[in-house]
Amino acid sequence: MRGRRRTVAAALAEALARRPEAQSAALAAAFAEACGPRLSREVSMRGRLRDGRLLVLVSSPEWATQVTELASALCERVNARMGRAVALGLEIRIGPER
Repeated sequence: MRGRRRTVAAALAEALARRPEAQSAALAAAFAEACGPRLSREVSMRGRLRDGRLLVLVSSPEWATQVTELASALCERVNARMGRAVALGLEIRIGPER
């Protein structure tokens, strides 16, 4: 792996994706990696809904707009990291500041 930069979220998502009992943790790590460091400070994935959408909590209406615009790209990245279609969309909610 020398010379190849990877985030902690990427390594964690990859390791956990292989373990059935750790799928929710792998999904959270994959989402954090898909967001990147800046967006991850404002957005958090809280779980997967029955219809396949990810429940996402954002810190403000402005970030909700940003995440809405990025929703398809974020889902594509999460699905690529997980190796299958697990993120079918996003349910975005505005929550209290973290």
